[in-house]
Amino acid sequence: MNIGFYHTCVLQWDIDRTFAWARQNGFAGIELHGGTRYKHVNWQEIAQGKGDSELLRAQDRYGIPVTGIMFGALPFLSTDPLERERAVRSIEVLLQAAKRIGAPVVSTFTGRDPGKTLEENIELYAKIFPPIVELAERSGVKLAFENCPMYEFWPPVYNIAVSPIIWRELFARIPSASLGLNFDPSHLVWQGIDYVKALKDFADRIFIAQAKDTEVLPHVLREEGMLTCRWWRHRIPGQGDVDWGKLTTALQEIGYTGVLSIEHEDPVWSGTDELVERGLLHAKRHLENYI
Repeated sequence: MNIGFYHTCVLQWDIDRTFAWARQNGFAGIELHGGTRYKHVNWQEIAQGKGDSELLRAQDRYGIPVTGIMFGALPFLSTDPLERERAVRSIEVLLQAAKRIGAPVVSTFTGRDPGKTLEENIELYAKIFPPIVELAERSGVKLAFENCPMYEFWPPVYNIAVSPIIWRELFARIPSASLGLNFDPSHLVWQGIDYVKALKDFADRIFIAQAKDTEVLPHVLREEGMLTCRWWRHRIPGQGDVDWGKLTTALQEIGYTGVLSIEHEDPVWSGTDELVERGLLHAKRHLENYI
């Protein structure tokens, strides 16, 4: 197991700067954002084999692999058939691009129809995702669901793969070994879920693990209650409530040998490149205590 980062906190950096900084600071991999917000990569061209050379050169030049591609907010379960079709095409492009550049996993959310019950959304998921998973199998690329509930975007939400009880149902409906999780403990903390038990229970489905923390804010909870979702905030590892000693031990116990990908969404360490860089390095140093 080694330490990398998910690069949404530095989306403005070009490919060479991103990989050079990762190498200079001892990171072992980069998880790339697969959406249109990242202007330095054309995933469609890479999927077609036209624009993969710069990423391949960067991986080779700096010895830093692309450990995954992540694009969550795709409306797979939209009420609009055209939106669903666009979402499916987008993930197909990312699966093909991942194969081109050697990235082992593509992560996303399930989508969600806000007008349907959870059970109805699961039924819809079971109709939409089998062809996507079959493409992942043919491509030799894993497809992972990140477990962010996305409640700040209610009602669209974009995700139902948010808890162990739902993961069991999703994997029962599509039992492919190519379908698993991008495991982020930060979203389990504020839901009150035992993230260590969840990790162990789904050991064979952990395709990539993200390192993000959550700090519970009791003074906000006392005033606002639970429904605002402002009573917690994301933090870098070591500055929230995740016990990283227990979590990394659990990862080691299940035999996880992949990257622990720091996802930096900490408002304290944001606003300038210098603060973001310091936040990433603080997080890395903290995790190195356990790895």
